[in-house]
Amino acid sequence: MPTRPCCACRLRCTSSPLPPNTPCSAEDTTMTRDTSPPARRDFLRRSLAAIAGGSAFFAAPRSLSLLNAAWAQSAPAGDDFKALVCVFLLGGNDGHNLVVPRSDAEYALYANRRRGLAIPRSALLPITPLEPTGPALGLHPAVPELQQLFEGGRLALLANVGALLEPVTRKQYDQRLARLPPQLFSHNDQQDFWQSLESRSPVDTTPASGWGGRIADLLHASSNPDATIAMNLSLGGANPWQVGRSTAALAVDAGEIRSLVNERDPQAVAELEAILALPHASLLVEEYRRTLGGAVEDYRVLRDALALAPTLATPFPSAPEPGAPAADRFAFALGRQLRRVAELVSVRNALGLRRQVFFCSLGGFDTHDAQMADQPELLAGLARALHAFDAATIELGVANDVTTFTATEFGRSLTSNGDGSDHAWGNHLFLLGGAVRGRRVYGAMPDMSAGSDDFAGDGNLIPRIAVDQYGATLGRWFGVPDAMLDLVFPNLAAFDQRDIGFMQPG
Repeated sequence: MPTRPCCACRLRCTSSPLPPNTPCSAEDTTMTRDTSPPARRDFLRRSLAAIAGGSAFFAAPRSLSLLNAAWAQSAPAGDDFKALVCVFLLGGNDGHNLVVPRSDAEYALYANRRRGLAIPRSALLPITPLEPTGPALGLHPAVPELQQLFEGGRLALLANVGALLEPVTRKQYDQRLARLPPQLFSHNDQQDFWQSLESRSPVDTTPASGWGGRIADLLHASSNPDATIAMNLSLGGANPWQVGRSTAALAVDAGEIRSLVNERDPQAVAELEAILALPHASLLVEEYRRTLGGAVEDYRVLRDALALAPTLATPFPSAPEPGAPAADRFAFALGRQLRRVAELVSVRNALGLRRQVFFCSLGGFDTHDAQMADQPELLAGLARALHAFDAATIELGVANDVTTFTATEFGRSLTSNGDGSDHAWGNHLFLLGGAVRGRRVYGAMPDMSAGSDDFAGDGNLIPRIAVDQYGATLGRWFGVPDAMLDLVFPNLAAFDQRDIGFMQPG
């Protein structure tokens, strides 16, 4: 059975969003010592580090490889607009307390297994799914906004989804007969796998890519022929999900957009531009110069486009006052990212984009301790931010064109560790938007009885829906041709159902 690595040494991003990769310093790009004056080196360090979003990792797609161009020829073109928004819950949200059975027998099983983590039945927010196939369900009491979206037909639940290479039964898991994703209970490894779907050897040196990036590889050239900026934009920092094989992404700040911190200093800007205009004999330095110069221009394009964005009437969570509840902080942290997404959607024509892919994140879901105090604050902030964003898409007239979906590296144990829950596997997620076939639950809620084949070990839920299936359903709606789905989702062929059915046709 896979071992659980020590949590303390695997917490890259459970309490805060992934930080943007910052460019390496000027000295790091050459094989010789930098002999420029100290003041000049200091200026370069400050200027290069001030590139918003980490241009060394993310860059606009100024050129497409031949492979990308060939793929793009098969992607659908047209005047339609669509956007995907990933909201990644860093740390592993406890889905067992997000979606809870309310029926007498099922709730009794839930309460018996959860013990001190059980939500009181009377506190659950009831939902009434169309086409119900399982027990009566309720949502966590901290998310009335999600209940409203579900009952309004704009939100769907996805039961028991997780990282899989192939279908797995309890017997196969217990007897170690199944192929499993690498380091199943590790934050780092499962964030990487969830976003890349690639099971890579530790000695594999080929470039990695994420399924959001591979979607951009396929669709960017044909869907965005007039693009002035990357198709993939991240508000949550550097992430594997948006890295393509031939396209990359641009990290965008949720606050003021500047290409350089000291861009208001004409002399400093002129000096940097003069440096960037000089070609270099070293291929490494020359590539760095081109990438850095491109990043500076990218942020200028973004800034100029966002200056055209309409003022949104939709209220988003405001900056919290000192001493405000944690939910206010979480709502603001995610809400400001989603507000910037709405602004970027509103200026899509100025950016020449008919397809956009966004990444947002909210940290803090690694609730080993104090879960009953912390998770309600996290979920309340999440729900408020998403409700505001949904309202903004309606205001902008793109409610049917923007689909927002949640992701998290793994679920958590059904059993309590005393004050919280431990890393596990399968989880319950949700997605929302006008194109979602909402007010439905896709997949089956697990059997929580003792000895159930739905669980292994200490309440470790075995997924029945793979991330590949989840992503492929979104990808088809977004415009990925059926014939290309296996290129984007490498494990999809192992599963009979390629489309879960939660998206409207077209």
